Amino acid sequence: MMTVPLATGARLLGIHPKTLRHWLTTAHLPLVVHPTDARIRCVAQEALLEVASLHSRPLPDLSAGATLEKDTASGGATESPHGAPAASLADMLHQLSQVQAHVATLQHYLVRLTLDLLQERTGDSDQRFQTLEALISPLLASLQPLQQATMGNPSPPSPHPERRLLPVEVRARSRVTALIEYGAQGQYVAVCPRLGVLSLVPDSPEWFDWLASLTSFRFVGPAGRFSACRASEKGQYTRRWAARRVFHGHDCWHYLGVTDRLTLASLEQAAAALQARVDAL
Repeated sequence: MMTVPLATGARLLGIHPKTLRHWLTTAHLPLVVHPTDARIRCVAQEALLEVASLHSRPLPDLSAGATLEKDTASGGATESPHGAPAASLADMLHQLSQVQAHVATLQHYLVRLTLDLLQERTGDSDQRFQTLEALISPLLASLQPLQQATMGNPSPPSPHPERRLLPVEVRARSRVTALIEYGAQGQYVAVCPRLGVLSLVPDSPEWFDWLASLTSFRFVGPAGRFSACRASEKGQYTRRWAARRVFHGHDCWHYLGVTDRLTLASLEQAAAALQARVDAL
């Protein structure tokens, strides 16, 4: 009587070994012991054929059952449920490595795109103005001879007066809050709503003078973020500052001190403390 290990029979039927054991128990077909290893449970060829017929499962030719049993015991290759050789483990590992390489490449492109967007956000606007000026200069040079021919020797053009902002633009800019943000290049950037990116050195006299001119600002650091506002008494702003973080209806406050104490280290400590309170909610 030829026997097949339970795991091999399950693979031939395309089912799980536990399913095959359940089918054998339901059909009152016993398992047999492996002829050389008592730890391995086997199924007789006749029982396997009967189970395959009862459940309408395709079963390949079992004339090579002894070879299948030997390959299973030695860890060799098996066959698919339809008798065709299964894909080798080396091919599957190679395909998996290719997929991992593609994923790594996509992650690299995503990181580069993120850095470019952050650099564009925190980049200096003067460089963009210089590029625009370099593009416009040839056009202006080509128009100058034509202007001299049509107008003789005109006087140098007077500079255009600065356009006054509309009331709606003034209100929109007044609602924008100053920003201190940790940029993509590992440095903090101070952004003014009216002047754009400022070339301020943190903890310098210019730094504290700029903060003294504000009534509120936003801080975004690597360890956390918050909105800072100055305290007021009887309608007058004082030199005292407080940090605020709202999360899911919870209002968290942290006292920052007076303007002279708003160093970069103290702002980072306040952001970390508020982030810890938010994480604890």
